Amino acid sequence: MKRADIAILPAGQLSRTALAALWNQAYEGYFVPAAFDEQRFERHLRRANVELGLSRVLTAGGQPAGLSLVGRRDARAYLAGFGIVRAQRRRGLARLLIEVQLAALPAAGVRDVVLEVIEQNPARTLYGQAGFEALRPLELLSGTLDAPAAEAVALGPADLAAVHAHCSAIALPTWRRELPTLLDALTQESAAAIGVRRGDTLVGYAVLPEQARHDGTLLDAAAVDEAAAHSLLGVLSSARPDTRWRLVDEPGGSPFFSAARARGLVPVMRQIEMKRFF
Repeated sequence: MKRADIAILPAGQLSRTALAALWNQAYEGYFVPAAFDEQRFERHLRRANVELGLSRVLTAGGQPAGLSLVGRRDARAYLAGFGIVRAQRRRGLARLLIEVQLAALPAAGVRDVVLEVIEQNPARTLYGQAGFEALRPLELLSGTLDAPAAEAVALGPADLAAVHAHCSAIALPTWRRELPTLLDALTQESAAAIGVRRGDTLVGYAVLPEQARHDGTLLDAAAVDEAAAHSLLGVLSSARPDTRWRLVDEPGGSPFFSAARARGLVPVMRQIEMKRFF
């Protein structure tokens, strides 16, 4: 494929239907299932604060062949999806797309961009060559809970924001677990936020999808210390018994990680958080 046949354009020039289809092609054969229907794709765009005018699509021979989605919160950005369709891989197009994407960010006022990549994904090399540096490992925890029951406190947006800030000062959340994403889930999709107290102080919280959509995946969970995390795990065990829980992007060594490991959750996949400054 000659470079004359390659074009890179703002993702907003494609319809949402076309972008969802391109996402599924770009993630075909991925390490974990990543296919989206249009509703889930729309949710992903909203929760990640994706700006389609800042994101990019690569076309080859006039056909969509690569996707780079960028979310933005003030001067921070997030690579919310990146890939090349299978038929066009191993032609240097990923390198071209990431270079063009990154070149567009400083002019838009972005000062840094983060991403997560599965540890064994060869794309780690591409990101490293593009100037991303590894920050920390992130674990996907999974399993059933062996935890004594504890009393839950229902949290509204203000309470969630307060305890989230407290916990974030101890273990920084990833983009997908930052407060705007969680508030979107509460207001747009009837997610539930529950917490635990120590005296009058909230010391831990969890955000769960609405019961009808719950597959065991936690949108977020955190605690100020390991004792609070144990109480939070008891709340989860009581709230939805016999659930096989799943939490992505948990920093190793966090209070929740230590308590969850002690209570039976195990790491099943590791991602690496990476960051590039401008």
